[in-house]
Amino acid sequence: MRSFQTADVSDPVMAKYSMVAAVLEATLYSLKMARVARLGGYDEITLEDLAREFREGSGDAGICFEWTVHDAIARRDPLIHPLASQVLEDFCGIGDGADSILFGPEKDGRIPILESVNEALTPDSRLYVGKRGHPPKLQRYIPDIIEAFHAKGDGEKLPRSISGIWKADLFIGNPQSDKWVGTTVKSRAGGLQGASGLRIGIYPSESPRDTPRRDGRLGLIRLPLPYDGGFSELYYKSFFLVRAFLRADALLPSRVDLPDAEDRYITDELRARAEFPAREVIGAVRAMSQSDLLKTEDVQLVQSDVSLSVDGLAETVDDDTEGAVSLAPAPLLGG
Repeated sequence: MRSFQTADVSDPVMAKYSMVAAVLEATLYSLKMARVARLGGYDEITLEDLAREFREGSGDAGICFEWTVHDAIARRDPLIHPLASQVLEDFCGIGDGADSILFGPEKDGRIPILESVNEALTPDSRLYVGKRGHPPKLQRYIPDIIEAFHAKGDGEKLPRSISGIWKADLFIGNPQSDKWVGTTVKSRAGGLQGASGLRIGIYPSESPRDTPRRDGRLGLIRLPLPYDGGFSELYYKSFFLVRAFLRADALLPSRVDLPDAEDRYITDELRARAEFPAREVIGAVRAMSQSDLLKTEDVQLVQSDVSLSVDGLAETVDDDTEGAVSLAPAPLLGG
């Protein structure tokens, strides 16, 4: 099995522009909606505004990694999708290609989510846990999973076989067969933890010998994502470049924070555009990038029509629903 990106890295600076654009976009759409409204909407927010509004969190890199994995599987990105589909078929017996449902606490921002849990699951959706017996129906347990999530497992009403499923970051599976598995996603291998109901653990590979396999100690199927000629390293360099630029209030960071000449060149290009709307800058950066390195799609800001709360799946007209696990626009599940 192998995983591959959409093109070779032909020029490090141009390739890094691709990643920088993606990180800036994710940061923009994760701003709190109240702040976006006060600034006049996304079209009016400049890079300077983004630097002032951005609040750095210790889990930013991990959250971005979770989103990247989900998005790549859902969009059938050749970087991840073939490998995920192969592992899902070989180890879980679920064929016809992998799809992904993002599962995690609702954020106040609007990083676009491609699937709605309301649309992705049906009354017959089954959660395969790799044990004997009839796989439980996933949709009926969603309220209990959410309750366990907020209580961090205390007072849960879940069956013993899936008592740890509230720790899942994704459900990956196939919507045609309606079979899904609980998946944990970590930005480093050492962060993997097993739990009842979790089946697959996704993380960046740490060596060429790190291949998909069963881990009896964790009770997980390990799905390491290969580096593929420096792709992951390039991502993290770009991630920290953007963070350094925002911490410097959209100015050129100090050499201590950003000593690499290549990175300083890119941040100087951003600094020169700091007074322009962030969306326009992102478009300009993408135009300067190696456009075939990453396949990207336009962000769709769609009014949410569903939320997940402790009462189950429900329609909503309020974008800022509290206590939700996942809030999503209309689904784009692959057929």
